[in-house]
Amino acid sequence: MALESDGSATFNVEGGSFTDSRSNATAEGLGLLSRESNVPRIYQAAQSYRGVARELLGRKDPDAVPRDVMQRVVSTQQERFYGCLSLPGNLIFFLLFSIAVILHEDITNTYMIESGLRTHLSDGADDMNDRAGIWEWLESSILPRLFAQTDYLGQPYQNKTEWSRVLTYNQIVGPVIIEQQRSKKAWCNDGDGVTGDMYCYSQRTRSSAAFGSQDILPIASPTPNEYAGGNSTVDQRRAYWDSAFQVQTQSSRRLARTMRPEFDIMLPRPQREDNYVIAIYPNTPLALIHDHLQYVKAKEWLDAKSKLVNIRALLINAEVGRPRLQMFSFHIAFSRGGGLFTYVRMNTIFLKSFANVASIVVDILFATHLFGILLMELYRLGRAVGRREARRHLKKGWTILQALTIIGGVAVIVGYCWEFMLRDDVRTAYESVAAHQVQDMPADTNNDGLALIEKADNMNEYMGNFRIVTGLYCLLCMVRFFTSFSAQPRLAVVTTTLEVSAFDIVHFLVVLAPTWLAYALAGCFIFGRRMEEFATLDASIGYCFKLMIEGEYDWPYYAEENYFTTMFWMWTFMVLLNVIMLNLVLAIILDVYGSIRRETGKSETAWLTLWRMLLQLYRRRVWVRSTNLLEALPEMPDEIKEDDLLARFPKMCKEQMHILMEACYFQVSMDDLAAADGQRAMKMALSCKMAIDQVTDTVKALHDGTDETGGPDHPGSGWVKKLADEMAEQNHLMMKLQSKLMLVEKQWQIILDKEAEDALENTADE
Repeated sequence: MALESDGSATFNVEGGSFTDSRSNATAEGLGLLSRESNVPRIYQAAQSYRGVARELLGRKDPDAVPRDVMQRVVSTQQERFYGCLSLPGNLIFFLLFSIAVILHEDITNTYMIESGLRTHLSDGADDMNDRAGIWEWLESSILPRLFAQTDYLGQPYQNKTEWSRVLTYNQIVGPVIIEQQRSKKAWCNDGDGVTGDMYCYSQRTRSSAAFGSQDILPIASPTPNEYAGGNSTVDQRRAYWDSAFQVQTQSSRRLARTMRPEFDIMLPRPQREDNYVIAIYPNTPLALIHDHLQYVKAKEWLDAKSKLVNIRALLINAEVGRPRLQMFSFHIAFSRGGGLFTYVRMNTIFLKSFANVASIVVDILFATHLFGILLMELYRLGRAVGRREARRHLKKGWTILQALTIIGGVAVIVGYCWEFMLRDDVRTAYESVAAHQVQDMPADTNNDGLALIEKADNMNEYMGNFRIVTGLYCLLCMVRFFTSFSAQPRLAVVTTTLEVSAFDIVHFLVVLAPTWLAYALAGCFIFGRRMEEFATLDASIGYCFKLMIEGEYDWPYYAEENYFTTMFWMWTFMVLLNVIMLNLVLAIILDVYGSIRRETGKSETAWLTLWRMLLQLYRRRVWVRSTNLLEALPEMPDEIKEDDLLARFPKMCKEQMHILMEACYFQVSMDDLAAADGQRAMKMALSCKMAIDQVTDTVKALHDGTDETGGPDHPGSGWVKKLADEMAEQNHLMMKLQSKLMLVEKQWQIILDKEAEDALENTADE
């Protein structure tokens, strides 16, 4: 066969020739496929399907299973056993961690206390609109609630230790801090532009200069009965009250918690320095507290430069669970566009590290379990190093997950140890403050409470970050469950669906993201002026996600302005994102789930897997280990039956034999079903066609005396003649062997006939 210049194929056959005329493109494709250099790559791609076809056609005994199928089944059962066996361990580890965190955090009791304090102390704050509203709220709402000095009947308490109780069971410890941060006054835009002749108070600036009216205002003179622990002078009180107009120096860091609304970046944040502080102590008479407020108000403590006011108080509660300090923080941010923004923060600091003995026991069990995981992974790593497979072992997903589990667990333990140290510092400062309150020291000369507030702030910041660590570690423990679920076929359907569909979902998000962002931007442009949900871009993105998931909206609220524009935006958003896009995600997941579910077939349920695991543990004395089976299978026949297994393992119990053969039969049926799939059947048919084409080309090449198909014609190298000589020699030997066998057969027949005649003669003689 030779290819002509026009792309036609010419076959030189004995007695004549013929030409197959085709188009140039077809001829080039045939020539490319028929070249010997391309044939190995084509057949390598089709080899797997050809093997499936050969297996289906060559299978003989229906009671036997192929050896490679049994190898796969035994390996799968081994992985399934150890994978499912790790599920109880993961469950115990997760429960120990969860119980330990729950006992340390005491979430339920914390919520009960914090929710009541948050509602009670922030009542009336929504009515503030300006500086006058802040003073009115301080004087008439929050301070009377914080410094209650009468019972619910209006009768004054006789003992100061009963003062400053909030909601009966929470008592103020240390001073209540009212602090502010201030901006600098400067020409707008550095004196340039149309607003260059106006003064501005940029929130990006921070002032530390002394301020306030220079008028000398009268103050209440100290009386001998104000404080039982000592007296103060007029000058000390004036210095104490005037300290609110100067920046308070800090001996160490003092950190504050910030809010998380989306527009927080537009508002001033609490800083670590440059704070102007008013400290009001709980043993101060209420009338003197009002005089103190009137004094700083008259000296203009709040003015146009004020940008943030922060009210902080520590309350002790020993009624619910462990004794705890409740840090109440109320932030008032001054918007340079006018108006105020407020937000509340509550944090809890326990004065005892452990609630009871059970908490200590759970912590020890968790640390012990974590140490056991560490030892197990070190043992596996040592074995991998011995087999020189350390790099491969370290790249396994399970190894990486175990490493993250160990590192995260150590971080959690170290974090709690550091928290215990911070708690000791707070408890020491609390004991000092409580002792001074019992002694009723004068507030004019008392500075101990500021150190307690500072240490409590430091611990609150640390605990806020540490809670994020514990939350992420809880999610990491959840991933460990997914790895255990993948060992059971029915449970693995869900995990495999998530794994396989993740790639399609990522590509889908590439399409969804610009659409989502476009609607968020449009919503910000259309509704942002009057609706808080769309006031900033990040708020708009979050609210659009909420609309897409929920599919619910308040139409009159949206349609107050720009009726037709709102209608177009909302309806197209719902149709495109909520109806189409969201359902496409479900379609992707359900399509993958359906295909994976069909591939698994009627696989064993989780209950059956559990029963078989218990059976294997119960019959462990006669149960053949999977490693022994895998070692023996290469020496067994290609088609394995029960008798072959019993011959190799006489002590194998009937239950294991039944489970193993049943799993093999199921795997064979699944392979047959997969092979009968339309796409795979077509691929096998094409593989057979390739094989036939190759045979045809080889026959033609042998006929023409060439040793390469698809190439130019050239004489053979004599291998055909050598092959013919060898075949003739082998044929001669086979004919000689056949004649000898016929001779032996005739001799054997003569012997049989002779024996028959002798038997007849013996019968006749008798």
